[in-house]
Amino acid sequence: MLGYTYQDNIVAIGTKSGTTRTAATLTAAYTGNISTIFSMGGISQIEINVNYTTGSGETNNSIEIRLEAGPDGTNMYQLVNDSTSGATSTLTQREFTFVGAAAATAYSLALPLVWSGKSMRVAVKETGVVTNFGTAFVEITVSGAK
Repeated sequence: MLGYTYQDNIVAIGTKSGTTRTAATLTAAYTGNISTIFSMGGISQIEINVNYTTGSGETNNSIEIRLEAGPDGTNMYQLVNDSTSGATSTLTQREFTFVGAAAATAYSLALPLVWSGKSMRVAVKETGVVTNFGTAFVEITVSGAK
């Protein structure tokens, strides 16, 4: 546990019974695969664990992951990127993108991040799909002092 007083896993997208994971079918919009809002008070580190399988006959499709933080469990705000040039910081909405090069192929990804929000929500979508959407299972490992 690396000295954390609390560590747990939260299923964000898909379902899990024991160790059996069931992925959700992806869509072209974040609204098709969005988690509930999770309480994250006291959590300081997270790891987004993703099992992404591209659709049959589909190549070079992408899974995109959007994270939102919030102060109250109701109002959510998308994470941003900061690009600084001189004294100007430009903010853009942050998305994490992974390209699945081969058709009907399973990819396992782990994205560790520092976390400070009181609440969290995760959404995923797939881009580049011609006919067959892929699937994703997303589980978050949370660590901190709860």
